[in-house]
Amino acid sequence: MKIWKRGLIGLLIVALQSCSAQKAEDFKISKLPGVDVSKLAFDQYAGHIEVSPETDGNLFFWMLEQVQPTPKKLIIWLNGGPGCSSMDGMFLENGAYRVNPDLSLTINSAGWQDHATVVFLDQPVGTGFSFVNGDGLMHSMTEVAEHFTTFVDKLMDIFPDLKEQDLYLAGESFAGSYIPYFAHRMISINREQENKYNLKGVAVGNGWISPRHQYEAYFDFAVKHNLLEGKFLDDASKHLNDCRKNLSVDTRIHIDVCEDILGDILDNSKHPEGMKTVCINTYDIRLRNETSPACGAEWPYELTDVKEYLRLPELISGTHSEKQALGWKECSSTVSAALRKDTSASAEQFLPEILEDIKVLLFSGEYDLICNHLGTEYMIGNMTWNGERGFKDAVQQDWTIDGKLVGFYTEERNLSYVLIKDGSHMVPYDKPTETLDMINRFMGVGDNKVNGMSSHIGNQEQEEEENDEPVQENEELESPMDNNDDDDDTSSTLPSGSTLDNNTSEQTEEMDDDGLGVSTKSAGSYGALVILVTFIVVGGCWYRAKTRTQHDGKPSIWQRIIHYFDQRPNGKKTKLRLGDQDETNELDELVIEEPTLFAAETYSDSDDHKPEPSKPKQSSPTAFAIADEDDSDDGFDDFADWDEQDALTTNKDGKDH
Repeated sequence: MKIWKRGLIGLLIVALQSCSAQKAEDFKISKLPGVDVSKLAFDQYAGHIEVSPETDGNLFFWMLEQVQPTPKKLIIWLNGGPGCSSMDGMFLENGAYRVNPDLSLTINSAGWQDHATVVFLDQPVGTGFSFVNGDGLMHSMTEVAEHFTTFVDKLMDIFPDLKEQDLYLAGESFAGSYIPYFAHRMISINREQENKYNLKGVAVGNGWISPRHQYEAYFDFAVKHNLLEGKFLDDASKHLNDCRKNLSVDTRIHIDVCEDILGDILDNSKHPEGMKTVCINTYDIRLRNETSPACGAEWPYELTDVKEYLRLPELISGTHSEKQALGWKECSSTVSAALRKDTSASAEQFLPEILEDIKVLLFSGEYDLICNHLGTEYMIGNMTWNGERGFKDAVQQDWTIDGKLVGFYTEERNLSYVLIKDGSHMVPYDKPTETLDMINRFMGVGDNKVNGMSSHIGNQEQEEEENDEPVQENEELESPMDNNDDDDDTSSTLPSGSTLDNNTSEQTEEMDDDGLGVSTKSAGSYGALVILVTFIVVGGCWYRAKTRTQHDGKPSIWQRIIHYFDQRPNGKKTKLRLGDQDETNELDELVIEEPTLFAAETYSDSDDHKPEPSKPKQSSPTAFAIADEDDSDDGFDDFADWDEQDALTTNKDGKDH
C-alpha cells in the first residue's frame, strides 16, 4: 500500500475517533421526572464512561455542578457494600434530592453541591447503573482501583475544568476499604507523573477499614450497649477468640468466623412480635423492631420510593443510563460475591502513608453497630503516623451548631476524627446539616456557617470572631460630653452565632451612638474612686490591727493573713491565676476503657464467658489506644504477616458494610 493511502487511512481513523469521543453535552441532564430542572441552581450531568473495552465495563456517574463560583472543589462520593449504589448517597444522604411518596422530588437543603461539584459514582462495574460482561466482574481491590483511576482520567478529559479543582474522595461503609486503595494509587501516580491528580483529602464515614480492630469492636460495642447476654454472650466470646486466631494469620477484609460475632448479636436481639420475628437494626441500634432476617437491610425506609423512582423510564432516559438493561438495584450480590477470592490486605496499611501527603477525615455516627465508632477509635489509637502513635497532644473539642452540641472533634497531624451525636451508620441521612458543616470545614469553605446557622469547634473560633472587631486606641475614645448627635444609626452587635446567657445579658452595657459603653468612656473617673476607697479601707484595717494588738496582745485576722504569706517557703508568695483549674484532658471521655484490645474490664477472672485476655503492657496511655505494638507475645505484632485466603461473607444482598 502506498504511503499516501496509509496516511489517509490514519487520518480517517483519527477523525472517526474524534467524532465518537464523548463530550460534556452528551451527558447534560435537561429533564427529570418529578422536578423542573430548568429552575435548579445547578447544572447536572450523568451517564456511562467505559473503563474496560475488553469486557464492556462501564461505570455510571451523576454529577452536580458547584453552586458557589469559588473556590472550586470536587468531591467523588462512593457508597459501600461492596456492590452498593451511590444513588443511596444521591437520594438518601448528601445528594441534591429527596424522593417523595408520589415520586416527586424535594431539594435537599443539606446537599453538598453548594460549595463543591459532587460526583456520585456507581462502582465497581456491575453496581447500580454500571454494567459489565459476566466475566468482567472485579476480583481484587487492585483491579477496582485501576478502574477508578481510569474513570477519573476519562471524566476529566470530558470535563477538563475539573482537573484544576481541589479533589476530595469521600464515602461511607465499605468505601473505607475502597478509598485508601484509590488514594494510595493516585498518590503513587502523582510521584511519577508530576501531581497528575489534584488530590487534597479523603473522608470516610463509618468505614470498614481495619478488620483486626473492628471485629474486636463488635464484641466490645455490644457489651457496652447490653446487646449480648446468656448463651449469646458465651457464643460471641467463643467466636471472638476464634476470630483472633484467624486474624493472626489472615489479612482478608472479611473473615467468616469473625462475622459470626455480628450474627450472635443479631440472634440475641430477635424476639417475636405478632406473627413475625423482629431484631435490632445493624445500622442504628436504637431501632429494635426490624423484620428478621433483614435486620436493617430495608432501612432507610424511604428506600422503597427511591427504588421505584430510579426505575422510571423517564429517569433512565433523562440520565442517559439506557445501556444498563437489568434496571437499577441498590446492592448487587454478584459484585460482592466476585470479591470473595480477593487476596488484598485491609486498607489500614495505606493510611500512614496517605497522611504524609494529604488530610484524612474519619467520622462516625454514635449508634452504628456494623462499623461502630469503637473500631475506628481502636484503629486510631494503635496506628502510627507522622512520627507518633495515636493522638498524642490533641484535645477533644465540642462541636456546636446554632448553640447545640452536635458532636466532638479531635484533630492532629493531618488526621481529623469526628464523633457525631445521635448519628447512625448513614450519618448524612439522619444528620444532614451536621455532615454538610463537617465536609465544608474539611474543605476550608463555609465561613463557620451552615444553612444560616453558626457553627463552632471549641472556643477558638468564637474568640477569633470577637478579635476580628477593630480595636480603637485609648486616645481616640470620646467622653459622653464630646459625643455629637449624628444621623448615622450605628450599633454594636455580637459576633454571628454568639449567644448570651442570663448572667451575661444582665451585665450588658448600654451602648451610646458610637457603639462604646458609657462605663468604658468613664473608666478613669471610676478608677480613681476605687483607688481612693481601697486606700481608706486598707489604712483603716492596718490602724485597727495595730491598736488591737497593743490592747490585748492577740494578733488580728489581718495580721494572721500577712503572717501566713510571710512564712511561705523561700519567702515567696502564692501566685493566684485566673484559670488555675483541673485541666483533665477531654480525650479521656473517648478513651476506651479496656486496657488492651484483647481484654475487657467488664468481666471478672472467674467469669466463664470472659474472652481470653492478652498481656497488658505498662506504658503511658494514648488516646484510643487499646494495645501496645511492641508486645512481642500478644497484640498486633501477631498480625504482621498475613496470608490471604478465600473468604468474603455477604449478608443482606451484598449490603455488608
